[in-house]
Amino acid sequence: MSVNYLRRLLLLLGVYSLPCPASEDRRSVSVPENAKPGTEVLSLLGIEKAELPCVIVEGDPYRRFYLSTNCTIVVGRALDWSVQSEYLLKIRVGQFKYPSHRVVSIHVHVKNVPGYPPVYNDMCEIPTRALGDSDEFLLSLSISAQVETTVGDVLFAERTFSRPLDHWNMDNPTFVINMDNNCQLHIALEVRGLTDTAVAAELSLAKHHDQDTFKVSCYAESNHTSELFIELYHDDDDDKDKLHHLKQYVPQVMAKLKKARLIYLVSFAFPTKTATRYKCDFPSLRNPVRFRKHRDSIGAIKNVEAAAVVLAPIGCPPSRYGFLCDKSCICENGARCHGFNGACKCTHGWQGVACDIPKAGVSATTTPSDPADIYISTNVTIHCKTHHLNVTTLTLRLPNGSEIVSNVTTQLDQTVSNIESEDKGPYICQVLDTHGNVFNVTIVLDIAKCPPNRKGDLCDETCDCLHGAPCDWQAGCVCPPGWTGTRCQTTCPDGTHGERCTKKCCCQNGASCTPSDGMCTCKAGWYGSDCTVPCPRYRYGLKCQETCTCKNNATCDNVDGSCTCAVPWKGTDCGELHASSQQGAVQQANGWKLLVEILVPLASVIVLVVCVATILYKKRLLCGVAAGADGETEALLELQQVEAGLTQTVQPGWLSRWETTSRHLSLGHLVGMGMFGHVIQAKLKTPAGEITVAAKAVRRKDTQCYRNFYREAAILVAIHEDQNHENLRSNIIQLLGLVNETSQKYILMEYASKGNLLLLLRQARRQNGTIFLPYNLRYAVHISRALQELQRLALTHCDVAARNVLITADDVAKLADFGLARDVYATVQYVTGHKRERAKRENLDDEVFPLNWMSLESLETGEYTCQSDVWSFGVLLWEIATLGREPRYDGNNNPSCLQLARTLRRGVRLRRPPECSGEMYDVMSSCWQEQPSERPDPDVLEKRLLQVRNTMIPCLSIERETTV
Repeated sequence: MSVNYLRRLLLLLGVYSLPCPASEDRRSVSVPENAKPGTEVLSLLGIEKAELPCVIVEGDPYRRFYLSTNCTIVVGRALDWSVQSEYLLKIRVGQFKYPSHRVVSIHVHVKNVPGYPPVYNDMCEIPTRALGDSDEFLLSLSISAQVETTVGDVLFAERTFSRPLDHWNMDNPTFVINMDNNCQLHIALEVRGLTDTAVAAELSLAKHHDQDTFKVSCYAESNHTSELFIELYHDDDDDKDKLHHLKQYVPQVMAKLKKARLIYLVSFAFPTKTATRYKCDFPSLRNPVRFRKHRDSIGAIKNVEAAAVVLAPIGCPPSRYGFLCDKSCICENGARCHGFNGACKCTHGWQGVACDIPKAGVSATTTPSDPADIYISTNVTIHCKTHHLNVTTLTLRLPNGSEIVSNVTTQLDQTVSNIESEDKGPYICQVLDTHGNVFNVTIVLDIAKCPPNRKGDLCDETCDCLHGAPCDWQAGCVCPPGWTGTRCQTTCPDGTHGERCTKKCCCQNGASCTPSDGMCTCKAGWYGSDCTVPCPRYRYGLKCQETCTCKNNATCDNVDGSCTCAVPWKGTDCGELHASSQQGAVQQANGWKLLVEILVPLASVIVLVVCVATILYKKRLLCGVAAGADGETEALLELQQVEAGLTQTVQPGWLSRWETTSRHLSLGHLVGMGMFGHVIQAKLKTPAGEITVAAKAVRRKDTQCYRNFYREAAILVAIHEDQNHENLRSNIIQLLGLVNETSQKYILMEYASKGNLLLLLRQARRQNGTIFLPYNLRYAVHISRALQELQRLALTHCDVAARNVLITADDVAKLADFGLARDVYATVQYVTGHKRERAKRENLDDEVFPLNWMSLESLETGEYTCQSDVWSFGVLLWEIATLGREPRYDGNNNPSCLQLARTLRRGVRLRRPPECSGEMYDVMSSCWQEQPSERPDPDVLEKRLLQVRNTMIPCLSIERETTV
C-alpha cells in the first residue's frame, strides 16, 4: 500500500518537472518624447510579486529604458522621436531555469511633442562662464533713467541686476520664465508687497485711455530688429483678452501665479553675443506716480526721460543652463550645451537629445579649422573620419577628379600644399562598410586671398589694426563703432559716431557725443537723451542738481542759476523793490480796481458766446460733418512724417473716398500676424451684398505701427486710383476700403484663401517638391507683372519676398504688404514722434528691414529704387527654387548690415540650389548685378521666366497667362 502510494507520488513529480515552453503576451504603450528620466511607463507585476526578476533581453540597444525592482518599465535616458519613434522590448519575467517564466513583448510608441527637443540656435549662443559666483544670472540687466519729480528734482537712476537680490525668495519664486528656440525670453513677474503693488497700481492708472496696458517699448540702437518690451497686466475678470495675450508668451503663467492680480511681462530677443543697449520710449504719464517709500523725499514721478536698458551676456557654469543657471545639462560625448534652453550641439558621430546615441557616418574637417586661417598659398589638410562603422573602403575624391583610397581604416588625411582659389573644392569623403552601405559627405573651402593681417592685391601690406578691428584684404581695417583711420587709431570727429563715423550726433546745447554709441553727455542746465530738456524751474547746473535762489517770480537761468527779475524787483535774487515802484504802487492798485469793474461784465458776455459756439460745434461733429476731414488730416500728418513725396502722389480726399464704417464689418478669426499688423478674415456689407475680406489692423497702438498702416493705405490708394490700373488683371492685392475710426483702423483687402506663397512652398517641400518647381514659376511670372506696374507708377515695395505674396482662390499670385513700401522720389526717410528732428539731422531711418533680401545699394546707402526691388525678386526666385528655405550668405545666419554689404562686395551671392537649372539660376544672378542699371527690367524678367518654364515642361504649351 505504501509502496504504490510512493510510486504514484514520484510519477506526478516527474511530470511536473518536465520543461514547459514560456508563455508570451503582447502589450502596447505610448510615452511622450519629453518624458524625463525616471518616468514610469508600465508595470508588469503586482506588488505581491515584486521580488520576481525581470530583464530586458531585446529591443533597446541604446538603453533608453530600465526595469525597477517591482518590474516597472522606467525611462532611463532622454528619448528622441526623430531618432527612434518605436521600441519593441522583449522582457523576461522570472528565472529562465524555472518553467513558470514568461516573455512579454512591449511595443513602446514615442509620441512627437511640438517644440521638443529644444533647438540649438547659434544666434543667441551664450559663452560658458568658467569663473564667478554660482548664483549669477545667464545675463545682466542694467536699467537707467532720468526722472523729473513733482518737487522739481531731476533724478539720475541706474541699477544693474546680475544675481538675485537679498530679499528675493528664490525657493518660492514670484516669476515664471519661458525661453523658446528663437532666442525669445519672456519673464512674468508677480507683483507682491504693499509698496510694489501700490506703484504697479498707479502705473496701471497712469496709462492713457488709448492704451490696453501700461507698456514700455525699447529698441536696440545697433539693430532695429531687436526689441524689448515691459508690460503691466491686471487680472481683470472683465477683460480676458489681456490675460489670453499674456498666456501666449508664458503659457504656464496663471497655473504658477494663481493669486497674482498685477503681473509685469518682460519680453526680449537676445540674438547677439555682446552687450546690447536698448533705448526705451517711456510713455508719458497721465498722472504722477508716487513711490510710497520715498514720497516725502522725492515726491511723485512726473516724467521719465532717457530711459535705457543694457543686456550683457554672462553665461552659466559648465553643465548648467537657464536664465537662473539652475538647470543641469544632459549633453554627452563632448556636445556643447546651449545656455538658453539646454539644447545639445552634437559632435560628429552622435545624435539624439543628449548626443548619446551613435550615428553611423563620415565627417570631413580641415586643419586649420578656422576659415580665417585658410588663405592662398597656405597648407590645408583634409580629414575624412568614420564613426561607428565597419569600414571596407574609405575614399577621398579631390576637385580634379582623382581619388585617394584606403582600405580597412577609420581616418584618411590629405594635405593640399600652397592652396590656390581653384582648390576650394568640392572634396568628397566616401565610405563603404561591410554591409555594402555607402556614406559620403562634401566639404568646400572658403579660401581668402591674403593671410591674416595682410591686405592688397599682392598681400604685401600689413593692416596692424587697433581696437580689435578685423582686417579685410580689400578694405583694410574694418573699424569698430567710434573709430576711424587706416589702423582705426583715431576716434570719430566731433559730431559723428558709429561705424565708419557716418552717423551724426544728435546732442544739443553744446553736449559731447560718445563716438562708439552716440550717447550724449549733457552740459550744465540740460538733461534728456539728446540734452534738449532744460532743468525744471528753480533747478540749474550739471544734472540739474543746484537749487535756484530767485524770488518774486524771477526767471532762473538753467545753466548758471542767475536771476532775471520781473518789474519792479531788482537785486541778485530779485528780492529788492525799486524806489519809484513803491510810490506808484498805490496808484496802480486803484487802477486795477477800476479795470476789474469794467472787465467783469465783458467777461460774462464772452463766456456766454463760447458756450453757444461749443454746443454748435459738438452738434456739428455728432452730425458727422467734420469726421472725414479730421480723419484725413490725421492720416496726412502721419504720412508727412514718413515721406513727403507720397502725400503728393495721393489726391486730396483720398481717405474719404475709400472710407467705410466699422458697422458694416463683421470680424472673424485671425489668419496672419506680422511685426506691425495682423490680418483678420471678415465679412463686409456692400450694396452688392456681403463679401469676404481680409482686414489688416495695427498690432500695437504705437507710432511706428500707425506709420506703416497709413503708408500702406496711401500707397494702395495711389495704385488703385491710377487711371491705367485694372483691378481684375492686376497682380497687386486689391483694396476694398478703409476704416479710420479712433478705436478701430482697418485696411480692407481681397481675401486670398490659399495663404502666402512661403507656406505653399514649404508644404510642397514635405512632398515630392521637384515636381512643383515648374508650376510654382507661374507665381514668379505674376509678381514680375506686379513689379512692372510699380515701376510704371514710380513706386518701390522694399520687401519683395515669398512671405509677402498671397495666392487667391483662382491660384493667382498677388503682391501684398506695402508697409515698407515708399515713393522712389522721396529723398528723406523720417522716423516717428519726438525722433523726427533727430532723423533729419542724422539721415537715419527707424525702420526694420529684411537684410538678406536687400540689394547692395540699399544696405550701404539706404537707396531704394525699382532696381532694388529686382534684386529682392531674384531672392524670391531662390526661395521658389529651394521650396521656401531662408536665404543665407556664406553660412552666416545673422549678419550685420556692414558684414552683409562686405560679403556682397566680394562677389558672394546665394548658391545655386540643387534642383535649380542653369537657365533659372542665370535669371536669378542677373537680378544680383552690382550695378543697378545692369539688372533686367521686370518685363524682361517675365519673358525669360516664361522661356525657362517652357524648357522645364516641353510638352506644355505656355502662352502669356492672365491673372484671373
